Amino acid sequence: MEDFNDVVLTTRIRLARNIKGYRFPNNMIDKQKNEILKYLKDKLNGKYNILELNNIDDVTKKSLFETHMISKELLNSNETALILDEKNNITTMINEEDHLRIQAFENGFNIDKAYDEIKNFDRILDENVEYAYNERYGYITACPTCIGTGMRVSVMLHLPALQKIRALDKIFSEISNLGISIRGMYGENSNGDGNIYQISNQKTLGVSEEEIIEQVKQVTKYIVNQERKARDIIKNKIEIKDEVYRSYGILNSAYLISKNEAMELLSNVRMGVNMELIDKTTLDKVDKIIKNIGKNTLRKNLKDNFPREQENLKRAEYIKNNI
Repeated sequence: MEDFNDVVLTTRIRLARNIKGYRFPNNMIDKQKNEILKYLKDKLNGKYNILELNNIDDVTKKSLFETHMISKELLNSNETALILDEKNNITTMINEEDHLRIQAFENGFNIDKAYDEIKNFDRILDENVEYAYNERYGYITACPTCIGTGMRVSVMLHLPALQKIRALDKIFSEISNLGISIRGMYGENSNGDGNIYQISNQKTLGVSEEEIIEQVKQVTKYIVNQERKARDIIKNKIEIKDEVYRSYGILNSAYLISKNEAMELLSNVRMGVNMELIDKTTLDKVDKIIKNIGKNTLRKNLKDNFPREQENLKRAEYIKNNI
């Protein structure tokens, strides 16, 4: 598959699954949710690590959300858990909106690899757990928009040039008409921090998994090509070069920096690296920083439960040490 890593940060595929004979989590009391946890532990028989969120500290839990391992809904619920494979690139949220939300993560534009991995994991679960399934409609899910395949294919895109030439609204309108959702970095109702946006399929019923994947591939390729054209338009403008180098300078010298400011500056630097305007850092370094500058992820990685008033100081230090 063509390398789109200059625009695509990550790929995620998610499968919504429910266990036959049980209510959906939003209609369960905590005792019933705990029955689901016990059921899954018995069925999986120690094959995977099940991390119960009630048993971990608040910093680790919030860091899991910041790094997209769990959703906001799971973060704020009781009797929930996360199934982890050895590499942590396959995770399964237990008792979120559905009993099981299986997720496969890959860096860059790797839909096929993510699909192979999630299907293998889904087969293993299917051999041990009886899913709620209807021959006519497919997998039964808590939300009607997920019924059928239960599959969401999401791609995280960095689109700074399209934002700078004010073409994002037009692009988003076009792809929305094709049945593609556009959300911010942290999903529904979140902003496009650092010009980072998620796209995903809307339709799950009446289409095959392969058709969903092909649709998201084609739309991703279209957006990538539009972003690259926009970069070609602006790359020789002195104002853009100034913005890129100012951003790099601030990230290298600031003593205090908020997450919002850091994301804006990192977006400029990432764009500058991709347009070969700057060679003082690398794409991998910038992407690692973007992933790790949330308050709780910083605390976890630095092993330092610093007070709130030191957050901007610690973030600035981390960026300087890693960029």
